[in-house]
Amino acid sequence: MIYDNLVEEGIEPIPLPYTWSSGITCYYLDLDPLSDGYQQSIIVEAGSLIVAEIKFQRWSIYGPDRVNQLFLLYSWSRNWNPPTHYLPLWFGISGEYPGIVKVWRYTFKAPSEPGVYYIWIRGDYTTGMEEAVANIWRMYRGPPPYDDDGGGIIGKVIVTSRRDRVVSSNIIAIPILIALMGLIIASIISRSLKKMKG
Repeated sequence: MIYDNLVEEGIEPIPLPYTWSSGITCYYLDLDPLSDGYQQSIIVEAGSLIVAEIKFQRWSIYGPDRVNQLFLLYSWSRNWNPPTHYLPLWFGISGEYPGIVKVWRYTFKAPSEPGVYYIWIRGDYTTGMEEAVANIWRMYRGPPPYDDDGGGIIGKVIVTSRRDRVVSSNIIAIPILIALMGLIIASIISRSLKKMKG
């Protein structure tokens, strides 16, 4: 385990689309836009570059002139004082419902250590993005919940080491090599028997 008691490794992201009562809708998070469908979970090698896409909606539940934020928060490290890995999605006056709807395509780097990591979508109503992110620590003294009024887990990144990939490739390759060697040996024996008979 990479860090202490952050989130259970077996949980799955909240199925999307989903709406939170604080004025957030996430229509999709796709961690592999080049594949069919929306991939909320992905397996990658340590340090890989990931291309992702998200569609979200943000509106104010506290009046049309209220400044609000929306961001993605990553569980990339043990440091939650305050969290240091996040992606700003929105900062400004979005107005009352329906507010703003945006699609973002972006890239980010997977953690360098193998493990299971999560991506939260979170919103706040503060004067700045840094304060909104810092409020996560003030509110929870650690990672935010799986799901509450302010957002929830929408993505899961399973990071493997490069060595694991090589080992798993070899596990697949070994039976194939054995089968090929068997065919070659059988072919040699067959030719030898034909020559002996002829």
